[in-house]
Amino acid sequence: MYTENGFSLIEVSIASLLIMFGVTGYVTLQSEYVVADAKINLHTVALHLAQEKFTDLVYFQQLNHIEGSTSYQNIATNLGGTILAGERNVILSSELNLQTYDTQWEVENVYYVDTTFNGIADSWVKDGEPFFPVDLPLHADLKHVHIVVKWLDISGDSKKIEMFGNIAPILQSQSFQAKYRLLSTLAVP
Repeated sequence: MYTENGFSLIEVSIASLLIMFGVTGYVTLQSEYVVADAKINLHTVALHLAQEKFTDLVYFQQLNHIEGSTSYQNIATNLGGTILAGERNVILSSELNLQTYDTQWEVENVYYVDTTFNGIADSWVKDGEPFFPVDLPLHADLKHVHIVVKWLDISGDSKKIEMFGNIAPILQSQSFQAKYRLLSTLAVP
């Protein structure tokens, strides 16, 4: 009985074709991972910028405007804090890899008022709503903040991330959390 050793040309061609399809699929998958990773990195930077701006607004130093300091009274649409509204370039991995982000924010003053006329405040109202106070207090009871960060992704598509939050007229130095953290820090030997 005679046995052949080796592979025929058809067997080698089919094996080569299968290997080629496998390598092509692997390379395609890797490139998709690289694109997805780049998009996630851009999104993460945008989220960081939005959080950074919100923190910038929250850490005001005064309730009333005093030249040279950040104040609660000055927090308004695209105003307040030390980070300016508008575009800024962010270095992603090297100075050759810059990404432009546009940060804008809207602020709406909200007041806690008596809508049942029993002398006890019971509802939050914004400008233009019924029961909006005729005589405004010196400070809004709360500021609704809406931060929007926009950028172009690696495909050239416009993207944005939005963050919402509230800021109350309480100085950080006067908040219970800041005082408690300070006391617990001082108590550590």
